[in-house]
Amino acid sequence: MDLFQPCWDYVEPRFARAAGIYPFFHQLDASEGPVARHEGRSLVMMGSNNYLGLTHHPAVLAAAKQAVDDYGTGCTGSRFLNGNLHTHVELERELSEFFGYEQTLVFSSGFLANVGVIATLGSHPGAVIFSEAANHASLIDGARLASGEVRIFEDPEDLAAQLAEGDSWEHALVVMDAVFSMTGRVSDLKAYADLKTRYGFRLYVDDAHGIGVFGPNGRGTVYEQGVQDRVDLLFGTFSKSLASLGGFVCGEERVIDYLRHKARSLIFTAGLPPSSAAAALAALRVLRSEGPELIDRLWENARYWKRGLESLGYCTLHSESPIVPAMVGSESLAFRISKDLFDLGVFAIPVPFPVVPCGQSLIRTSVMPTHTREHLDRALDAFKVVKKRYDIPEFDPDNLPVTESEDWSWFMPQDGAPAEPPAE
Repeated sequence: MDLFQPCWDYVEPRFARAAGIYPFFHQLDASEGPVARHEGRSLVMMGSNNYLGLTHHPAVLAAAKQAVDDYGTGCTGSRFLNGNLHTHVELERELSEFFGYEQTLVFSSGFLANVGVIATLGSHPGAVIFSEAANHASLIDGARLASGEVRIFEDPEDLAAQLAEGDSWEHALVVMDAVFSMTGRVSDLKAYADLKTRYGFRLYVDDAHGIGVFGPNGRGTVYEQGVQDRVDLLFGTFSKSLASLGGFVCGEERVIDYLRHKARSLIFTAGLPPSSAAAALAALRVLRSEGPELIDRLWENARYWKRGLESLGYCTLHSESPIVPAMVGSESLAFRISKDLFDLGVFAIPVPFPVVPCGQSLIRTSVMPTHTREHLDRALDAFKVVKKRYDIPEFDPDNLPVTESEDWSWFMPQDGAPAEPPAE
């Protein structure tokens, strides 16, 4: 078989485009935080991870601009060699202080951080990685790259059953998300921390979607649940609440220093661009100074938005975060609804299989403190229109349907007839 044959056989996006419901790679011409612009139209942005709305904060913008003047546009080399800036080091120092860890290591992206750290530690002789079944792709890929054994667990009870096979698991790393990015579900970190106390494994928590949202002054889910002292490695990103690009891992000094010299995704990648590092540092300082007010506004908007969707009849899956999903069911319906919302002036993203189980497609929304009630009401009006337009099933969030894994309905056109692929 020709190496490119799977590429030539990959027809799903072509079918979706032919059906007029392809929802990805929209080109945005401008962004103002809660509002984006597309071809001259104003869209209420309900599909962002900009949880604190800091991407347009004056201090963040000024820091990024000053960094370009001071350092130029890029590092042009690995931090290991010539790309380690004063801003990187200062950012790591302030992150360590804020989160209460001995040291922090900053990577050029969150994906690189998760992949690099898990692959490195999971390749030690005898290492075992326990990975939560719904983990982010970067956590999954880090486990795949590790040479040690990988086990999958579903929840604390499943993990406990697997750990019961041995008396001690000091050679194991348990890897998990704190807040799940599509559904807003929050993990019971205390249950996992209690298992760590009993079995002695190392605990790695990805709190990308919890930092800036939960805990005192936005320190995250580990602080919200009081387990910071039992989380060995804390991961976070700058691309959510901290308004930039990049990822970081906090931990014990000697562990971080080891990763600094061994993590291939750090050593063989150019350093985080100066403007991105400076923007993240400025956003962290804004969080430290303005955090309580920003977080209060965020949660006020989140509660208002969630109540609004539920009053329209949408199932929001017991979301416990500013990520509020609206369940719609089939992939094709999610794509059609997303397109209609876009046409009605609302940017909200569909989440189909395989990101979620088949038959559980949803529209993923999130709010920020910079949304006004006018923004949210405008978006709710659009959701009301599509709710009337389509026969969206009533879902029991505790008993969701799951169809067979081979579901091709997502690229079917609106009338249900199979679409013809576009001509070459």
